[in-house]
This record gives sequence, structure tokens and C-alpha cells, in this order.
Amino acid sequence: MIARAAFALALLCASMALAAEEKPAQAYGEDHPACLEWTDGCLVCARLEDGSAGCSMVGAACLPAAVSCLKSK
Repeated sequence: MIARAAFALALLCASMALAAEEKPAQAYGEDHPACLEWTDGCLVCARLEDGSAGCSMVGAACLPAAVSCLKSK
């Protein structure tokens, strides 16, 4: 039982470390200048006229996925 709990804790810590290294969804536009609108399944961001990103608010229970481009130039 203790070994199972320790294993679960190790997995949780490893996944949190990987998540901490990833860029936030808001930064996706910096690396993808042709993308005008993108999402991670929780928030939607759009490139504003000045080139910055405007993003929606995230719901408390949302689990983000990989970011994908919804609309390109």
C-alpha cells in the first residue's frame, strides 16, 4: 500500500515538473506568428491588432490539452 502511494506521488511530481517547463498557452502566438487564434481546450487566445494576445478566462475545473491553432493568416 505504501509503495503504491509513493509511486503515485512520484508520478504526480514528475507530471507537475513537466507542466512547469511548458510555455503557457498565451505564449503560443510568440512561436507561431501566422496563427491568429489558438486554444488549449480551456482558453481561447486571439492575436490583437498590435500583435499581442488577448485570451479568455479559464474555468476552474478545466484541464488544458496541447495548444492548437484554430485560425491562420
